Amino acid sequence: MPVIKEIYRFLLFTCCLICLSCGGSRAGDEDSLRIVPAGWERVAFPPPGIEIGEAASFEILNDPSQGQVLSVGQWQAGLWGARFQGKERLPLIRGTITGYYRAEDIDTNAAAVWVRYYKDKKYIHAETLSLPPASEWTSFSLVSRRPPPGTDAAYLAVGLRRHTNGTVFFAGLEFSPDVPEIAFPADPGDPNRPEPPHGFEPSKYFRLAQRDGVWWFVTPEGNALYSVGTDGPWIEVSKAVSRGAPVAALLQRHGFNTLGGWTGVRGWSVANSALLADGKMPMLQMTAMETGTWWGEFDHVLDHRGEPQNRGHAFPDPFDPRFEEAYRRSVQEHVKPVKGKPWLIGWFADNELQHDDLHGYVYSPHCAVEFRRFLEKRYGTIDALNSAWGTDFFHFREITDRKPDVSASSESMQSDARDFAREIVKRYIEITLRVFREEDPGRLVFGNRFMFGDFDYIDLYAAYDGIAINLYPDNDEPGLSDDEIAVLNEAYAWTGKPIVIGEWSVPALDSGLYDAPDKLDWSFPQTVPTQSDRARQAACIALDFYNLPFIVGAHWFTWRDFDSEKRRANRGLLTADDKPYADLLEALKHVHEKMGPAVSYPRATP
Repeated sequence: MPVIKEIYRFLLFTCCLICLSCGGSRAGDEDSLRIVPAGWERVAFPPPGIEIGEAASFEILNDPSQGQVLSVGQWQAGLWGARFQGKERLPLIRGTITGYYRAEDIDTNAAAVWVRYYKDKKYIHAETLSLPPASEWTSFSLVSRRPPPGTDAAYLAVGLRRHTNGTVFFAGLEFSPDVPEIAFPADPGDPNRPEPPHGFEPSKYFRLAQRDGVWWFVTPEGNALYSVGTDGPWIEVSKAVSRGAPVAALLQRHGFNTLGGWTGVRGWSVANSALLADGKMPMLQMTAMETGTWWGEFDHVLDHRGEPQNRGHAFPDPFDPRFEEAYRRSVQEHVKPVKGKPWLIGWFADNELQHDDLHGYVYSPHCAVEFRRFLEKRYGTIDALNSAWGTDFFHFREITDRKPDVSASSESMQSDARDFAREIVKRYIEITLRVFREEDPGRLVFGNRFMFGDFDYIDLYAAYDGIAINLYPDNDEPGLSDDEIAVLNEAYAWTGKPIVIGEWSVPALDSGLYDAPDKLDWSFPQTVPTQSDRARQAACIALDFYNLPFIVGAHWFTWRDFDSEKRRANRGLLTADDKPYADLLEALKHVHEKMGPAVSYPRATP
């Protein structure tokens, strides 16, 4: 055995030297994955004035069955995760990490494993494996197969990606140079969803119905329909007739029946009217609001420092009366060109609002007043609150004057803040749903399009007609992973409402859009090698969505690739210069044909 071990050491060292000469990392100590205090660094990013140890708990413990284990959690304060990161480089930049984990009081998508890539000691990107809840020791495997160009080092990290009161434990961490290839099938198989049912009554607008445990859209003509969509190009009103017809023909020829959330209603209203007048099929449409980007018209929620969540997905302050006014103006603007049109399926109330950590953002002016009233009603006296919180306030007004960080304080304070955050969401839902009901009565309204896994408070969104989720698959196996399907099942179980996938797509490396390591798009870890792989995987995923009985539609993101100084990403049905990806479109056409009448839309009347 000692001789064999020495031979293995020599071969591994030689392999690592070869890898280094080709852009790989240097060989690490053979013990680099061992769980010893000197080998791991605690990483977290707490707010100013909060130490790492106060924001998150990190321990190395001895488990009777596993030996030394890494323990992370609770994590209550800060951004970008709480994790143990190995101090030594992984032996190679490509390989497979295996190990075991178990979790206590962890929600879906809270725990994770990362391989983090660096060039010249600068972080470039990461490959991430989200871990489902597991009360017993459970194995995991993360394949590091996509090191960004220029990568010279890779490090392992384990821990939490979302705030939680729970704890996750890791043990038995090992590295293997094996990188199994993914074989995407040429044919995704046949649907197992039942044929679309018949016998629905006609109605003015689209509606939703469940038959034999399967959800469907129901067209105004009374036919069951599954929405196959993509974000179409925005078209100017003056060019709508000439521009809309060829786009609609291309999409319909490949089995698409719907324009997704980021397609302008004004131009396409003109285009659809022209299509109908010419005896052709219109493009169905669903359109999204996006209040997280509306700045200056009303307040967004703020933390104890007066900072918003972010500039792209910040939750609005629904207690600010200007919010309802601004929301109504936007809804009226969107409704006007499609008022009474039978081809509009419905609306998305919003897009990717950030719910994670919402309880730490209660101090925007109007929200803070409501938070104080909430606490006064809950506790009655300031002495009762002080006893629960361990504070020394003289009056409830001091809470909103001094603005304690409720996300990194006592358990009682955090619990109260989380309960109040539910009131924020309830108020937001009440306003947005009421405005749509008043401005476009009878039309379907889906809730905010959730970022996949950001499902805090998703149960409250059952008030809408349906749920919307944006899901970009990991593409580490053909079709959706078991974990991705499990999360979708959980979302349905929490709400009982049908789901539309508001955004999904598959990118490929050979597009040439991921060759600049300093400009890598966030989509890079989800890339497949070639456009052929991309087409095959897209067909597998489209079929997987269709086979889930609570999914009523899935919309590709987006019409054309991004290729600019700001963003480069292979997300389009077309290249950035409008050349169709023939393999992709043909593969999707083939799977849409398998869905048959479920995706066909008979011509509506003008």
